[in-house]
This record gives sequence, structure tokens and C-alpha cells, in this order.
Amino acid sequence: MKKIILLVIGLLFLPHLACAYQVNIEAPDTLTVGKPLVVTGTTTFGIGTPIDVVLYYQLTTTEQIQRKIAYIQPDKSFKVVFDTTGLKTGTYKVEVPTSGMSSSAVNMRVIQLVDRSDALRVSASLIQPFSGKLYVAGTITGDENSGVQIEAVGPGNQIIFGPRYVNTNYQGDFSVDIPVTESGNYEVSFTDAGGYIGAMTFTVTGTPAAADTPVVELIPTTPGIPAVNTAPAPAATQESPLLPLLGIIAVGFAALIPGRE
Repeated sequence: MKKIILLVIGLLFLPHLACAYQVNIEAPDTLTVGKPLVVTGTTTFGIGTPIDVVLYYQLTTTEQIQRKIAYIQPDKSFKVVFDTTGLKTGTYKVEVPTSGMSSSAVNMRVIQLVDRSDALRVSASLIQPFSGKLYVAGTITGDENSGVQIEAVGPGNQIIFGPRYVNTNYQGDFSVDIPVTESGNYEVSFTDAGGYIGAMTFTVTGTPAAADTPVVELIPTTPGIPAVNTAPAPAATQESPLLPLLGIIAVGFAALIPGRE
């Protein structure tokens, strides 16, 4: 009898166990302010199911910062990206606040946002006239004799340079010329071995120079003497030396005609 009762109780709880959903999310432990926060995950939810992913700021209380909706892909994965530009440094968490999940689900991650912008000092002018290249130079504190990864995004929101490592000297100084073809704003980001540092916006003004036009070189003359016209003169019409001879012959023939004296 006891076995029958236990079997019945197990059958009653089986549907609830079968309905427990699995969610596992991944996010970086540490991230620099300004860098996109990418949250990925897998779940047993059905394909196309919308799922909420929430970013919270944690201090003495929990404050919701952003909420994104992801849709479950055919491989049962999902992904959202949070913009951290302008956020305060500190402790944050991302969470999938869904009920009915299994006890083994990992639906929350804690992230530390840090600010490394003080490590970068840009010495190149942020506004430069168009010259076909954008000059980027500066110093990375604590990155001596190493290198910095630079990436530039142009006015069309397209990557025009990098990511490429540029060497730093014994003082952490670096410089690079980035080819450009148009004026506008260029966002240049910097990353070193410690991670993302920050980004600066450079503005290129003006337009590409017009095509070269022919230049007439002036030949100096002696003072008081008019300049000599060096342009080729039109060919002069010259009188043929045979014309006078033909005239004499014509007069002689006229004298031989009868009736004329």
C-alpha cells in the first residue's frame, strides 16, 4: 500500500518537474565603462519565445537600469547587448527574472564596471583640417614599452582602421596616421593588455583639395625692357620670288602680239 501511495504522489509531482525550465546566462565579471555589455545564454524555452534580460545597479538598493527582450533562436540560445556609456562605476547584475525555472538554472550574473579613462592622455588635436590622414597620438599610463590596440570608426559608422596594435615607447607614448577620405567625426577607441580604456572623437574639417590646374610660369625681364612675347607667332604670308619674273615674261609676250606697239 505504501508503494502505491508513493507512486501516486510521484505521478502528481511529475508534471511540475517536467515544466521546470532551464536558463543559463554568461556575462563578463569585469567591464570598462563605455564597452558594450554582451549577455548570452541558453534555455529550454521554445524557439521564438520572448525572454526578458534586465540590467540592475546595486548599491544599498537595486535599481533597474535597462531591460531588453531577447528571442530564443533555433539552437535555443539568446543574446542581448547593453550600452554602458555614461554609467557609474560599481557593481551591477544582469538577470533573467523568469519563474518556473529549475533549481540548477543560472539566471543571474554580477558585473563590476570600472573606469580606465584616466589612463589615456591624447596629445593630438581633436580637430584637424583634411589632409588625407588623421593624426592620432597620446600616452597610455602604465603601458610603457608595450602597445595599444587602436580602432577607428568613420562618419559612415564603418571601421576604417584596425583593430591594430601600435607600439608605445618607454614613456607610454604612441602615434599613428590613419588614412581618411572624407571630413566628419571619427571615433577612435583604445585597448591595452588591461582591457578597454576608452574612446575619443576626432573631427576632420574641410574637403579634399581640388585637382591640380596648369600653372603658367612667368619669365622675369630686365627692368625697363618690355617682356618678350614667347608665344609662337602665326606664320607670315611670304611673297613668292617667282612672281616678279612671271610679270616680266607676261610683258614680253604682250609685245609680240600683232597690232600692239
